[in-house]
Amino acid sequence: MQQKLSFSFVQVICIAFLLGACAGKAPLKGAVADMGRFPQDLQFYAQMAGPDRPLLTAEEQREQYARFQQRYFAPWRMKKTSIKKRDISPLFGKARGYRLNAVRWTQKEWEQMGRNADLAAFPNRAQHAITLRNTDLREMPTHLPRFTEPVSRPADNPFDYFQYSRLPVGTPLLIAHISRDGRWYFVECAVAAGWVDAQDVAPADSGFQAIWQSGAFAALVRDGILMSSAGSEEKLQGHIGAVLPLRGQDEQGFWRVLLPARAIDGMARAVESRIAMTDAAPQPIPMTARRVAELGNIMMGQPYGWGGMLDRRDCSALTRDLMAPFGVWLPRNSSAQARQGTVVRLEGMSVSQKEDAILKQGVPFLSLVGMRGHITLYVGAYDGRPALYHNVWGVRVIDGADDNARFVIGRTVVTSVTPGVELRNLYRSTTFADRLLTLTTPR
Repeated sequence: MQQKLSFSFVQVICIAFLLGACAGKAPLKGAVADMGRFPQDLQFYAQMAGPDRPLLTAEEQREQYARFQQRYFAPWRMKKTSIKKRDISPLFGKARGYRLNAVRWTQKEWEQMGRNADLAAFPNRAQHAITLRNTDLREMPTHLPRFTEPVSRPADNPFDYFQYSRLPVGTPLLIAHISRDGRWYFVECAVAAGWVDAQDVAPADSGFQAIWQSGAFAALVRDGILMSSAGSEEKLQGHIGAVLPLRGQDEQGFWRVLLPARAIDGMARAVESRIAMTDAAPQPIPMTARRVAELGNIMMGQPYGWGGMLDRRDCSALTRDLMAPFGVWLPRNSSAQARQGTVVRLEGMSVSQKEDAILKQGVPFLSLVGMRGHITLYVGAYDGRPALYHNVWGVRVIDGADDNARFVIGRTVVTSVTPGVELRNLYRSTTFADRLLTLTTPR
């Protein structure tokens, strides 16, 4: 049965506390045995799945894409924010966590952020807008981080809990509130709500919206694509997961796409840019195991970053970005993704029963396997066991007196449902398989 998603701002706040696979301390690093046993090339699994067999029928993909567009552009249909002041106010109460190193956030700094947020006037705006470049969606109106422990090198502990998500260039928004200093907007987008840097956003009037939504779209199929428009010195960076209006091809064989820019009056305007044919494709791309594997291999081995921290992906950003070019809409966090589609409950089964259910009922390169705080893509069977593709932080282990340490993988890999089972200091001999809850197919 298809289950409907109801987005909750509180869910986004609370998900940081639900992590098992994705978060925790990071004293140990390395590779688990699965990474040597399971092929790390997704085309291997695509060949076994039937590389060119459609994963969705033409009708199913049309329905998925219609849903994608409906959700993606939903903020431009909103007349006011759905977020209440009571949802945000508690965040500005008591100071918590660390900035960099052992520097704690002070109550004075916290209260200064609260005064600048001007929540007494929330919401003070209801204006449609668009991101002009990739931008961070933040819990608080600051670029400074909040760590739960002293961190000297963020790349070694990429868990800034002020970070909600990384929004691609061209993301439709609703501006709900403007900070007192005008430097921060509180916005709603299709996946979450939070604060963004005002410099990265421009209001979008009805004329701009009509132009932006008037035709086909291109999905980026490479990471780190540099884009610019005539007369602009700024190079915008695009990644897999971003979509832009498509205006056809030019005489040299490049895709012609639209980029958002800021006009003299501060409003958004659409400008044309060129993208190499290999960097984008008309959305939705026909969904086959081969095509999903092509995109997945680009992200294989990429480092982990909570909520898009350091311009990286976490587990749910990986699956979301991977599905976007095919017109399949996924919510932002792992728990919501696990409810998106036809759901088979795995809770209460033994490990062998869970593996059997995944092998029998899962669709390689389409079905998601979820647990509390983590989401993975099922890519088929290897040596009689399910193979999972995921960006995973680590496996819970015991390190001396610390029973909440992590053996850090910290990147996108293919594993079994029991990565790290060979570790002698595994916490209570518990693996991912013991915690698997759902097998979800988005159709």
